[in-house]
Formats: sequence, structure tokens, C-alpha cells
Amino acid sequence: MAHKGGVVVIILTMNQREKTLQCLSSLMADASAGYQILLWDNGSADGTCEAVRNAYPAVLAHHHPTNLGVASGRNAAARLAAETFYPSYFLFLDNDMLVEPGFVDTLQRPFDEVPQVGQTQAKLRFMHDRERLNDGGGARINFMTWRVKPVGFGEVDRGQYDTVRRCTACGGAMMVRAELFMRLNGFDTRFDPFGPEDLDFSLRLQRAGYSALYIPQAVAYHAVSHTYGRNYDEEYARTKLRHWLLFMRRHASLPQKLGFFLGAPFLGAQVMLREGKKGNFRALVGFARGLLELLGHPGP
Repeated sequence: MAHKGGVVVIILTMNQREKTLQCLSSLMADASAGYQILLWDNGSADGTCEAVRNAYPAVLAHHHPTNLGVASGRNAAARLAAETFYPSYFLFLDNDMLVEPGFVDTLQRPFDEVPQVGQTQAKLRFMHDRERLNDGGGARINFMTWRVKPVGFGEVDRGQYDTVRRCTACGGAMMVRAELFMRLNGFDTRFDPFGPEDLDFSLRLQRAGYSALYIPQAVAYHAVSHTYGRNYDEEYARTKLRHWLLFMRRHASLPQKLGFFLGAPFLGAQVMLREGKKGNFRALVGFARGLLELLGHPGP
């Protein structure tokens, strides 16, 4: 029988059976763990769910017949987790991560200490080079140059980012109050099939009066892979630009928006030159389509 409260770890996967099993193995290695785990399979054809059920019967493994995308997949998983386990917290964890012992408890602790904490994020190191940081404190967003870069990305971890602080949390290893997640309607599905739904959610959470904290004592190792099948083709380029303009319109200040549009011709020229050298003219068509679509749908 499901117990109320506690944490549900939500893992999204698509056609990454072995990485998913490794991730679950690291979670299960924590003997003190008292959390539930829900695996949402976004249309895999490699037998992921069957393998997980055989190896880890305690994990709720749900196979969806199609790929819903990241935002819709996580939202659907959160609804299923809420209906099944009645949790107090959701921990969204990418399936290409390994976690250190005590990871879940360490991310949960700040919620008990400060009522206005709505979200926590872990420190991430690279799987292939465990001395270097993948994320040392959330995202740095530059709206004017269309760039998002994790704090400390690629730096040797010498403890320079070992202080708890406010951040714009990325979604790969972040915990959130379940009630708050539902009240904010979860991730915005207009960012399907990929990003930046996580940054948008963190900024909306902070706008609602809650804080997002980086917790460096919670450490995970990230293989930095993608399950949405990224190809820099026309569709990817269209979606990337459309999502960025939606994200910027929602969260950037007026000076930041002006700076972006003033610099847009130079950024566009860089993209055209780079993709043109590759002969990737379909990507240029995709960028144009993304701009026209967003201008035709000026929603919030």
C-alpha cells in the first residue's frame, strides 16, 4: 500500500536500457533510501521496461507507446506518481546519471529547514571525467547572445562551487515540492520535445515567491546524452529557435530583448555561415520557420 509523503524519483527514458539500469543500480545502492522510483518509458523499442521490471521489481516502470517529449513525459509521470504514491516531493533525474550515497536525502533536507524553498538542484560532474564539473550551480542565461551555460562547466572541481546558493535550476537532477509543481502546472508542454522547459519552470517557480537552491553536497555523475534524437536538421532548428524566442519573451527584461534583436543579424549571419559551410541549408529553413511560427502565435 502506498504511503503518503516522501519522495518519488521520476526518471524519463527512451531507448537507453543499459544507461537506465545503471542509473537505477546507483539509486538502489543507498541502503538508507526510503523513496519510491517511477520510470516513465517514452516509447522505447529496446525492452527497457521489461528489463527494469526483472531487475528491480520495486520500481514502477510505465511504458508509454509514443514519445511524448520531455515536458509532457515528465508531467505525465508526475501525475501517475501523485496518484500512486501521494508524495511530498518529486525528484526529476536524467537516466544517464549515477548518484552518490545520500543523494536523495541531501536534496530533500533544505525543504524541511526553509519553508520558502521550492526547488533544489544537485552538483553534477562528468561521467567520463569525474574531476570536472558539468554543472556547479544551475544555468547562466544570456538572452542577448542566445546562450545558456551551466555554472563552472568544464572546470576542475576544486570546491570553488561548494556553497549553497540560489540558482536557476536545470531539470536533470532537481527536486521540487509536489504540490507546488502541480499548482504551477508542471513543465510547459509548448517546449516539447526538448528544452528549455526546466529553466522556464525554475524561473516561474521563483516568480511565484519560492527559491531554487543549488545543493553541492548532493553529487551525481552525468554521461551527457540525449534521448530525443537530436539532429541539427530543419525540424530541430525550427524548434530550437521557436523555443528560445518563447522563453526570452517570457523571462527576459526589455533591455535584454532589445539587445538580442539588435544583435540578431550578427547571430543569424554566424548560423548561416556555419550551417552553410556544412551544406546544411535545411537548418536555415528551419530557423526561418521557427521565427515565422512564433510571430504568428504571440501567446504568453
